[in-house]
Amino acid sequence: MESVFIPRHKLQVLQRFSRLHPGSQRLWGTMEVPEMLWHLRCQLELALGLRERITDVESMLRLPPLRWLSLYVVPWPKGSPTAPEMNIRKAHPEVQSFETELRLLEQRLQEVEAAPALGPHPLFGAMSKKLWGRLIWKHIDHHLRQFGV
Repeated sequence: MESVFIPRHKLQVLQRFSRLHPGSQRLWGTMEVPEMLWHLRCQLELALGLRERITDVESMLRLPPLRWLSLYVVPWPKGSPTAPEMNIRKAHPEVQSFETELRLLEQRLQEVEAAPALGPHPLFGAMSKKLWGRLIWKHIDHHLRQFGV
């Protein structure tokens, strides 16, 4: 299964990033490319403990069988809800240029890979680094598909 911690899968993600450009058109949703890159960076900063903790929610996804299904089996639907703190329309962050957001995202990806452990997830709860690697890959893949790459 794909994970950003498996070198060939990480390389594939980086190659897909290289096919993005500031004018890449989304196939669904409302985010522009720099906003999507900011959104992906938020997840990595959350895992690293660099972003203010999103309020944990009581979620059935904390149960190992449901978490496994969500991460490994069930495709994420287009327009899946996200935490307000990671929702570009609700958080109103200062989004940088495409080039800066891409560089910051790739930098955070390196930091996540080097981290000995990662924090809990607001929906999935405490997770191993292996599960985080899968979640991050699936999240990135979901949004790269949103932009056709």
